[in-house]
Amino acid sequence: MTKLSKILNIVLYLLLAITLVFAGMFYFGEWLTEADGVAHDTPVYTETFLNWAKLLIYVTAGVSLLFEVFHLVMNPRNAVRSLVSIAILGVITLVAYGLSDDTPLQLIGYQGADNVPSMLTMAGTMLYGTYLLFGIVLVAILYTELSRLFK
Repeated sequence: MTKLSKILNIVLYLLLAITLVFAGMFYFGEWLTEADGVAHDTPVYTETFLNWAKLLIYVTAGVSLLFEVFHLVMNPRNAVRSLVSIAILGVITLVAYGLSDDTPLQLIGYQGADNVPSMLTMAGTMLYGTYLLFGIVLVAILYTELSRLFK
């Protein structure tokens, strides 16, 4: 195993350990009750857990973009393939955005500031994008397996 591979494994296990600590705090930590002013029992560490998840997503997206740019610089002939992939993701995002709805939800007991058209459109775009990508992955898996059967 190379030195870089060992370092990456250590980082992976460190991130997993931190995530497990946050998950344990979330599930087994203190809870807010109706007496504390919330409608339902809520873990105290919900925001911390969500912030950790956001940080992991941002770091993953940043590293992915850096590696893609590095790959484009090192292999300029493959740039067309990468640009086509980015264009396909753009089309999927536009389709998901077109399917999303910005109608405010009627939620009993919720007085938060996130029930606004911009947040609802973003959430809908993410959900529909996830559904579309999941469907594409299922079709690709089925196509791959069925094409192997007929070869």
